[in-house]
Amino acid sequence: MRRKLREESGLTLVEMLCAAAVLILLGLMLNTGMQMAGRSYRTMIARSETQLLLFTLADALSDDLRYAQEVETGAGEELLSYQDASGGTVSLSVGTDGQAYAGDKRILPPGAYGKGAYEVQEMDIRFDGDCFAVTLKVGQREGEVSAETALTVRCLNPCGEDAEEGETTP
Repeated sequence: MRRKLREESGLTLVEMLCAAAVLILLGLMLNTGMQMAGRSYRTMIARSETQLLLFTLADALSDDLRYAQEVETGAGEELLSYQDASGGTVSLSVGTDGQAYAGDKRILPPGAYGKGAYEVQEMDIRFDGDCFAVTLKVGQREGEVSAETALTVRCLNPCGEDAEEGETTP
């Protein structure tokens, strides 16, 4: 009978518990790694989206400001309004929804803001008589990722108060 028990092969309870513990630890490490990779991916996408929104908005603003006429400034050379190429008076602002507006019209379509995930956090435009100094900051509505830029846009039309009378604009 002793011989029969010795010949039987199998795992003891301790060996089974050790194997289960090792598998649980491997599963926890895999889960933690996947969470870190997912967080890293979401942060990378957010940075990319904010950069894209920033550059698209800067491009749209520079195209519009380049042909501005009859620029009106406030204290500290802050841009109040200007006349666009079609002859309409435009004032630039950031709405309560975090989107940039030229008058009552959006500068970029709503899809550019990642379905509301991103917003314009700061838009400062100053005019010194020749050039517009534009400072933009965009970022996540709920998050830490943001991007900013400063650019100078030269006004191609005589658009300052020092523009000579009688000068024609194309």
